[in-house]
Amino acid sequence: MRTAILAFGTRGDVVPLTGLARRLGSDGHDVVLAAQEPYRAEVAGAGVAYAPLPRDTRAATLASPAAQALVDGARMRPSNDSLEEMREELRGVGQAMAAAAEGSDLLLLEGPVGALLGRHVAAALGVPSAGVMFQPASPTGDFSPPALGVRSYGRLGNRFVWWAGGFAERVYAPVIAELRRDLGLPAKPSRAERDRPWPVLHPFSEHVLPRPTDWPEHVRVTGYLRPEPVGALGPDLEAFLSDGPPPVAVTLGSTATANGAALSEIVAEAAAAAGVRAVVQRGWAGLEPVGEHVLVVDDVPHALLFPRCAAVIHHCGAGTTAAALHAGAPSIPVPGIMDQPFWARRLHRLGAGTAPLPRHSLTADGLTGALRTVGQLRPAAERLGAALRAEDGAGRAAAAITDLFHPR
Repeated sequence: MRTAILAFGTRGDVVPLTGLARRLGSDGHDVVLAAQEPYRAEVAGAGVAYAPLPRDTRAATLASPAAQALVDGARMRPSNDSLEEMREELRGVGQAMAAAAEGSDLLLLEGPVGALLGRHVAAALGVPSAGVMFQPASPTGDFSPPALGVRSYGRLGNRFVWWAGGFAERVYAPVIAELRRDLGLPAKPSRAERDRPWPVLHPFSEHVLPRPTDWPEHVRVTGYLRPEPVGALGPDLEAFLSDGPPPVAVTLGSTATANGAALSEIVAEAAAAAGVRAVVQRGWAGLEPVGEHVLVVDDVPHALLFPRCAAVIHHCGAGTTAAALHAGAPSIPVPGIMDQPFWARRLHRLGAGTAPLPRHSLTADGLTGALRTVGQLRPAAERLGAALRAEDGAGRAAAAITDLFHPR
């Protein structure tokens, strides 16, 4: 079986899928992983066939004042300008997905963009597809959509918000119409196409978020996907880690904020005040804190770094949250937008993270206080990490794919 995994987004949308791709390959699938150019090396380095998708999300976000108004969470409602930019950013992406998926027997569609565009590609190719969603994306009464915040409206209210949130796709109607035209499909999906049950794999752990009982059988929770390890820590980082007590890791991952200088000052001041060592990943935010006991590094594998750290200050993207949890390291959440506040709250409720410190209002005093208390959460974080390391998310996802598309 030839399987195409279509992943348009940030590093956390792409890199964990290398673990799934390798597992499917061992089960006899011929797998290609389509992603943007910045991830080519990591995909290929993991031994997975790569196919290109257009655009550079980091560059586009940094260059857009409208996107900058959203990225740190200070403004939650997109402006008209940012909505138009979002549409423009996706033009041509579905067509590139179709080229990457040519000849495939199954499409695995990662995240909101994969679901939005990839289902039309699957319809044009006449092949089955499934969603791979790192955050809850299936309606439930247990909670409201993570991308819309953390407020609960009660079971009926939550389901209504899920239903109403579905209309947000209308923003992309012109892009979808263009894609369907280019694929030779009718302008609008048929009722049967819209109403057909669509399988979804959610690669997070029930130890972190129990599966809602009102999800249908074709929505599966498989456990976290762990990326194929690519790269090493490097001699300078190895020397720093060996030259004192375990440091705090700081990463904002694929957060393309223009406030990197101000955040760097906050991190440097808080680390000095709390008397901790820190390893800081520059990331998309371009963090460059200066301090006697601070080492700034480029991207290094979280699976190698986090287990050697006392705690992790991070943005609570799904992938970074999973890496911190697997390492058994307690978190200091500094969330911004989308599902980040949702995972930040889960970490705190599980006792594996301090109270969230929203990034748009982060202060050195607040971060210092969290650094002074986060060590108390270590036992709970270690217990949770041990439970997650015992799971085989890629194996369970592969088994779910077999069950959904090749039932015995």
